[in-house]
Amino acid sequence: MKNRSVVISVLAGCLFVIAVTTSNAHAFSPQRSFRAPTSKYNNAQRYNSVPKYNSVQQYNKVPAYNSVPKYNSVQPNSSRGSKNFPSSPYGIRTSSPTWYQSLTDEREHDFGIVATTSRQEHIFQFVNSTDGDLSLTSIRTSCGCTKPKILTKNVRPGDLVKVSAVFDTRNFYGKRGATLTVSLQKSGAITQYGEIQFSVKGEIRRDVVLNPGEIVFDNVIVSEGAHRTARMLYAGNPAWKIVEVKSTNPNVIAEAREVERNSATGRVTYDLVVNLKEEQDTGAFQEFLTIVTNDAKTTGMPVAVKGVVKPRIQVSAIQLGPVNKGQTIKKKLILQSTTAFAVNDIKSNDPRIKFEPVEGEKTLHILTYTLDTSIVGQIDEDLTIVTSDPNQPEAIVPFSAQIVPATIAGRSK
Repeated sequence: MKNRSVVISVLAGCLFVIAVTTSNAHAFSPQRSFRAPTSKYNNAQRYNSVPKYNSVQQYNKVPAYNSVPKYNSVQPNSSRGSKNFPSSPYGIRTSSPTWYQSLTDEREHDFGIVATTSRQEHIFQFVNSTDGDLSLTSIRTSCGCTKPKILTKNVRPGDLVKVSAVFDTRNFYGKRGATLTVSLQKSGAITQYGEIQFSVKGEIRRDVVLNPGEIVFDNVIVSEGAHRTARMLYAGNPAWKIVEVKSTNPNVIAEAREVERNSATGRVTYDLVVNLKEEQDTGAFQEFLTIVTNDAKTTGMPVAVKGVVKPRIQVSAIQLGPVNKGQTIKKKLILQSTTAFAVNDIKSNDPRIKFEPVEGEKTLHILTYTLDTSIVGQIDEDLTIVTSDPNQPEAIVPFSAQIVPATIAGRSK
């Protein structure tokens, strides 16, 4: 009986153990114990791909610090307290921004339509209206079709500044243009620098050639007149004609004479016959002819005419310079002409200048004169030589001298 009770107790304990084990196994099943709790860590998107820190636009693309226009592109005088600092000789030099811009308004020239090999020159000129001396230090051109040249290197206040521009019609064709840049320096308490630009343009016709390139009257005596000839050649339309030649000087008269017209080749040749009238005054002159044709492409082509008309009686100015007080002055003055003439009188408003009389008609007169140097001072006088030549009854001779105190070993008496 006792043994049966033991057996029942053992079986009851086994059944209890089995029941507990089954209950715990069900309670810790993987399907129930890990699915819900571990999803928080296995699929934690907010920690594995955090856009707030990995692609934060406000830190990776910050325009306020990467492209600050306030500091990267500061405009001149845009910030308070900005100053214009003086430049050094190695950079931009100290200069007034406008003093040289107001010197001239004439800064452009159009040569127009011109013939090949014709001489085309324009001189830009203006007055030095500043209160200091101007120095033209250099000149440059933007195109080889124009040759620039400074004609006046140093110019005092009130004098003319001259710059030449020569159009190269030998080596260039068609429409051409250039900019000439002149560098200036103005003296004064502060040396100032500046630049002035001039522009030129024109069209060089390859089908029209002028030979020689300009009409030159040299060694012309006043009242005698003269004539020159140039040849103009054209190739193209056989009907091409020169219909008129205009002149800017009433004493320069020109006409076009047809020499050849070849209908087969289209070549046309003219001679330009230019006459200088006797009424032209003595001295240098420069004019232009305008060749007007029946060509619709051009209204006229310029041809330069220049020369120097000399007086019949040629005489040089008398310039003695400094002369010591009490010094003996006795010199010669030469008068020359192509025709014989007589010297009838020599007029002077200064009695210190005296000429010895001469007689007879000659083509060459050698006059002897003396100067009284007893009075210190400057002499500037125009002498008038009265002649027997009806074409030049008077010849004007400038006379200048400066009588200074006599010196001994560099000291005044």
